[in-house]
Amino acid sequence: MKKDTVMRLFSQYGNDLYRFALSYVGSKCEAEDIVQDVFVKLISRPFVIRQGTEKSYLLKVTANRCKDYLKSPRYKTHVDIDDYADVIGSSEEYTSDDNSLFNALNLIDEKTRMPIFLHYYEGYSYKEISAILKVSESAVAMRISRGKEELKKLLEE
Repeated sequence: MKKDTVMRLFSQYGNDLYRFALSYVGSKCEAEDIVQDVFVKLISRPFVIRQGTEKSYLLKVTANRCKDYLKSPRYKTHVDIDDYADVIGSSEEYTSDDNSLFNALNLIDEKTRMPIFLHYYEGYSYKEISAILKVSESAVAMRISRGKEELKKLLEE
């Protein structure tokens, strides 16, 4: 893929992929590395991404890299939520309620968290999420339903 195209994709979707990777792995440094790996892969190999599917393709590649990281020996079980509190608090568009919700979201199981993040933060449909995460639409619906229940309990505490 041409460097110009990769740079355009990075400027267009880099922040979205970073937030996605951060919510997946819970580490700012690892999220940055994962996003960097995704774009280095695009530069180093001949890829053709259909127009209009770039973001979902990049999210799928990012999800796979996050899964690879979580399986790797480098993965640490300790997740420090304070590491990315400044990401949430750095924008005026986020409120303290958003911060509470983000913290609660990171306390729930990864399998439940990812569909919720993709649906509510990124605006993907259940069908698109099922393609990104390679699960059925009914599994996506069930995970979102269970996740909402878990979030409700955590936020009521």
